[in-house]
Parts: sequence; structure tokens; C-alpha cells
Amino acid sequence: MTEGASRWRARIPADIDRPEPVAFGLTGRQLLLIAPAALGLWIGYLLAGDRVPAWAQIAVAVATGGVVLALALGERDGMGLDAYLAAGLAWWRSPKRRIGAPEGRTGRLPDWAPRVRGSRVRLAPLRLPASAIGDDGVITLAEGRQAVVVACSSVNFHLASEREQEAIVGAFAAVLDSLAHPVQVLIQARPLDLAPYTLLLRDNAPGLAAPALARAARDHADFLEAVQHRYELTCRQALLVVTAPARSGGQGPPVLRGAAEVAAQLDGAGIRARICDGEEAEALLREAMNPLAATTHRPSDD
Repeated sequence: MTEGASRWRARIPADIDRPEPVAFGLTGRQLLLIAPAALGLWIGYLLAGDRVPAWAQIAVAVATGGVVLALALGERDGMGLDAYLAAGLAWWRSPKRRIGAPEGRTGRLPDWAPRVRGSRVRLAPLRLPASAIGDDGVITLAEGRQAVVVACSSVNFHLASEREQEAIVGAFAAVLDSLAHPVQVLIQARPLDLAPYTLLLRDNAPGLAAPALARAARDHADFLEAVQHRYELTCRQALLVVTAPARSGGQGPPVLRGAAEVAAQLDGAGIRARICDGEEAEALLREAMNPLAATTHRPSDD
């Protein structure tokens, strides 16, 4: 790595999101789990006295304490075991089949639908995060929020000079400092279809002035077709999702104004950014629902 690129490296602690300890190196959640259990064991010991054998009291204390300590101190995927088990219980109790129907009118499962023997099938209405997409690309979300998708190009940071790297980092820092609402940076890998490119080459080849250029265009189209059949081509797509509360104003929705400001600031970092309209936003959401069927084959985007 070059000296200029290494200037922007920084060490980020692995426990940046870990809650602060309250006492004895334990967080408030852990104390709320351990303290009542310890108090209950102590009261049980006082009440049991000599009426319960010591080995039975020790066995109960070890088993109960082990379970409580495991729930309080254990983690799974960065989540406490108590929260993880609560989420698993909520998932187990929730309906596993959802249909597009109004609330309270789910009806019954069709006869042709597969069923698990001995289990009662429960249905629930399907509620997607996005409820509507406007022609201007504004996506209506839950809880009175809106979102806009901004398609972004990439920039080769390592090939830039030190001064250009400083300008890129400064411009991107300005974008981050200007954000007032949550955003999402999404990098997607999509299968690449070269058929439109080869078709464009073959259609334009007869109109070229020199026969050698026309022949070179057809040869290049043959080369691209051979590459398409031999390799599994993919391309990366960078998207920025800007969100804002859904408030009406004289200059349009706030989310559109915020997305336009972000796109203008990204231009200062050498990143071409444009707001996706309603048709493009709908296509992106459809691809997100079924990524295996998504194929990038739009030469006009480059």
C-alpha cells in the first residue's frame, strides 16, 4: 500500500457498540439478570435450611446459576443470549405463512398448499417495508418515512494522486457530515449480459466509413460473445438509499431534496450520482426480492 493511501487507515475498536458497564464490569442488562437470580437463590437457601440436603441445594444453585450466567454473559452474532432466545420464541409463535390480504381477512390455506402433518397452519397478512412507489422515485415506508434510491458510479481511489485522494476523502467526509437522517450504502453483484453490447456493435458496424472498422467491430462482437459463453460475468452496482420523514412542502418531499444534495456533493468526490425514478426504483426492488433472476444488461447506464 502506498504512503498516501495508508494515511487514511484508522483502528476501529471491535466493541464500539458494546454497552458501558455499570458495576463489577457488568452492564445494566446483565445486572438485571444476575441480581434477581442471586437474590432468589439466597432466599431459597434461607427458607430451605436443614430441611433440604446440602447436595440438593448445591445442585439447584449450580444449575440455576449456570443458566443465568449463560444468558447474561453469552452472545450469539453480537446479540445477548436472552435477546436471542426471546427473538427465537417470537419467531416460533409467529405465523410462518403470509398472504396478501387485509388485516383480519386472511381466510384459510388453500387445499393445494403443502402442510406439515399434525400442525395447524396459521396465516397472517403480508406487510412489506415499502407500500408505494411514486413516479418521481419516492418510496413510501412504514412509520411515516420515505426513501429515494441514488445510483452511484465508482472511483478508483488507489490510482489517484495524493492530492486527489485528499479531495475525495474531504468530499466524502462532507457528505457524511451533512446527513441528517439514516442512509444505506448497498453494493450489489449482478450477472452481466453482454448481448445488448454485441447487438449494438453489429447494428452500427455497417454504418462505419472504413471497412476495416466494420470488420473490427464484428470481430469484437464475436470476442464478447465468446467471453459470455466461457465465463460467468458479474458487475457491481453501488446504490445509496436516502431516507427522511414524509413531510409535504412547497419544494417537493424532503427526501428528494436531501437526495439531490447528496448527489451534488458526491459529484465533488468524482462519483456520478443520479436519483432513480419510479420505474428504476421498482425494478431495483424486484431484483432485491429475486436476486438470482436479476441481470444487468443496460449499456446506457455506463
